Amino acid sequence: MQRIFTLTKKSIRYIKHFGMKSFFKKAKVYIKKRILRGRDNISYQEFVKKEQKSLNLKAIKKEIENFKYKPLISIIIPIYKTPTNFLKEAIDSVQKQLYDNFEIIIYDDASKSIEIDNYLKSIQIKNLKIFYNKKNSGIAKTSNNAVKESKGEYLVFLDHDDTLSPDALYEIVKVLNKTKFDYIYSDEDKLSKKGIREDPFFKPDFSYDMLLSCMYITHIRAIRKSTFLKLHGLDTKYDGAQDWDFALRLQERKGSFYHIPKILYHWRKTDESTANDKSGAKSYAYKRQKELIEAHLERSHIKARVVEGYWQGSYKIERKIDGVPSVSIIIPFKDQVEYLKTCINSIFVLFKNKNYKIVLVNNQSVKKETLDYLESLKSRDDIEMLDYNRPFNYSLINNFAVKKTQSDYLLFLNSDTKVITPHWIEEMLQIAQRKDVGAVGGLLLYKDNTVQHGGIIVGLGGVAAHSHRGFDGASNGHGGLLTLTRDVSAVTAACMMIERSKFLKVKGFDDRLRIAYNDVDLCLRLGKIGLKSIYTPYMKMYHYETKTRKKTVGENVVDTGMFIKKWKYFLKKGDPYYNLNLTLSKEDYSLRLV
Repeated sequence: MQRIFTLTKKSIRYIKHFGMKSFFKKAKVYIKKRILRGRDNISYQEFVKKEQKSLNLKAIKKEIENFKYKPLISIIIPIYKTPTNFLKEAIDSVQKQLYDNFEIIIYDDASKSIEIDNYLKSIQIKNLKIFYNKKNSGIAKTSNNAVKESKGEYLVFLDHDDTLSPDALYEIVKVLNKTKFDYIYSDEDKLSKKGIREDPFFKPDFSYDMLLSCMYITHIRAIRKSTFLKLHGLDTKYDGAQDWDFALRLQERKGSFYHIPKILYHWRKTDESTANDKSGAKSYAYKRQKELIEAHLERSHIKARVVEGYWQGSYKIERKIDGVPSVSIIIPFKDQVEYLKTCINSIFVLFKNKNYKIVLVNNQSVKKETLDYLESLKSRDDIEMLDYNRPFNYSLINNFAVKKTQSDYLLFLNSDTKVITPHWIEEMLQIAQRKDVGAVGGLLLYKDNTVQHGGIIVGLGGVAAHSHRGFDGASNGHGGLLTLTRDVSAVTAACMMIERSKFLKVKGFDDRLRIAYNDVDLCLRLGKIGLKSIYTPYMKMYHYETKTRKKTVGENVVDTGMFIKKWKYFLKKGDPYYNLNLTLSKEDYSLRLV
């Protein structure tokens, strides 16, 4: 009964501000969301069955016939001592392609295996070419040799024991019929030793920061041949990690990347593969990864050092901070002094630089213990106090505080937080100082060490919601996303850093958004002028959330409606850093059924 009463009040408030027509649209979305909530919880095997059933072979073949651009695709398969049953499956997966304008280039890197030789001689395929190295040369040189023998306009690299989905080439050429790209990648999963598809990775669109953190755009890998040759192919110096080096060199040349949000590649787990490398079987590749990132940073004139990330194959880029920039830590509050004390004390413990100042914005606190505490802080020269004597409006309060400060950088911080990362400001500052970055946010945890915020996904829940909410704070998240520095569409202002000049350039927070989504709106406006929002897992803090303000029934309805209206086109397009195969009804990265 209470829930019905609450929904009724919210509905009346919404109709009053936005009208009946808009209300019915929102109600339709709400009902659909409630229905889907119980239907999105499907297993990956169910997803695979649905995916396979949805392939309309007749329609695809007709679409292929109507393609205006039908490039020859060269499938590059370097092999070395490959189990013939795996190699056969790889070649069979190419032969089953719905798009048939391709050639297969197999280049044996001196396997010296009678079994492999006999199998290769037995293959009867017109568009197959087989070549041999006289001596073992490594995967990079062998791949380069194969490319030299190819005639295709585009190259698709297939590891000798992996397989392609039957629509892989079709999906690639479908993209190329709209726009030409230098580098196309897709989602991927893994094949168990029994050949069962598992461990899917539904990837975000291209993120330079994520590419610096790990090589996530490996499979499928389709590259324009002319681009490959301009970059002089794969660098043999980074054998085993040559694809990562190539992607970074392409990024330096402002090459174009495109993501197909569909699983087109099946990466086989074997004892030797990096897909299942628990023993360090390919440790030589990991040793070269750090070197190739360092080489990229040097070529890009980025002053930074590369250190190992949270898991093998992931890395953290520690950039040098330019000069000694000043930072204002803006903390609005109203009473709830125990939370305020916890927040400020945690900052004091980790306060290392006198060029940072805490700006406390008192929003009509009345309790004696709060006023006494503020009195005790007046002697500190690293704290500035401001009074905001108007009704609560998050956007107005922070905009007001910004006008009262002169610092180079602004750090918006909720009073119900607790800092737990040493050098936490430096972790954010080294990213916020970049010319291409707008807002920076970090990993926020609940008191029980589960995730409260790992970046914001726009469109989740119908408006926007936090990535990985409820995950174990020590987990890697979906595809490692929780532990990688990466582009996101938005970050929470519960802890957000931004350069003052950039904040002023977009005219600060939109004060029409009094309570909710003002941070998301700010990040999206920064994005419109070419400034990215970045999530870093290396800045952690506790966020006790909703402890400092008592919620009022329906108070966010106006903000929600205004945000949806303002960002309708973005919501329709979808968050580029959240895969469309994932649910919009929950924050757990489960699969979307419909």
